Amino acid sequence: MIVVGCTSDAELSGSQSSINASNRPSCFNTSSINDYEVLDRGNLIVYGRPRKRAYHLQISPPNLDLGGSDMISFRSWTGRICGYAGDELIIPNDIFQPRYSITNVTELDETGLYNLMVQFGKAEPLEEVEPEVTGEPEISRELDNDTEEKS
Repeated sequence: MIVVGCTSDAELSGSQSSINASNRPSCFNTSSINDYEVLDRGNLIVYGRPRKRAYHLQISPPNLDLGGSDMISFRSWTGRICGYAGDELIIPNDIFQPRYSITNVTELDETGLYNLMVQFGKAEPLEEVEPEVTGEPEISRELDNDTEEKS
C-alpha cells in the first residue's frame, strides 16, 4: 500500500509527543488510507475514505524524516494497523527504506482532529482567552445583622 501526500521540512520540526486526544484507540485497513500529514518527527495523521476518517499515529523511534517524500506505506501481518507489534510505517522511495514501529493508533473525531492540529501548530485556535489579572485577590462576603447574643 502506497499513500501519496506532500510535506515540507517545516512540518518535521520537533514538538511534544504526548497527545491528550479524547478519542479511542483504533485500527484501520491499510487499503483505506488516501493521504497523510506529518505533525512532527514522531506523530502523523493518516486520512481514510472518506477524508473525515482520520487516525493519529505515533511512531518509534521518533525520528521521522520524509525529506520531501510524497509516499508512505504500511506493513502489517493482518492488513490492519492497530499499533501492535509488527505494525510498521515504511518510506518506500529510499534505497534503504526506513521502517518505523507504529506504537499507537487513535481514531480522531472532528473535534479531536482539530485539537491535535492546534496542539502541533497546524491550525489556529478558535479563540484565545486571557485570564484577568487584577493584582490582589479580593474576598467579599455579607455579614448578618442578627449578631445579638441571646440570654
